[in-house]
Amino acid sequence: MSEGTTAAAFAALLGELKERSGLSYGVLAKRLHMSTSTLHRYCNGDAVPTDYAPVERLARLCKASPEELVELHRRWVLADAGRVRKGSGGAGNGG
Repeated sequence: MSEGTTAAAFAALLGELKERSGLSYGVLAKRLHMSTSTLHRYCNGDAVPTDYAPVERLARLCKASPEELVELHRRWVLADAGRVRKGSGGAGNGG
């Protein structure tokens, strides 16, 4: 899987959880103590968080099942590895 594909798969699951929650980016961001734009970048695949903790908090806030938590972590690990590889070869996408 390419870096873009892994980041897209991670973002797709995040976006699915966000939509299912029925909460806006603003409400979720406030509860997660992060900016709305940062949360939006994560859910769109424009950025991969460098730490899994905010991802897990988001998933729990969106009432992710245990299986979804495991899958989200798996996808984050793959997307993070792609982000790290990209960062070592040039400008990273931050996050």
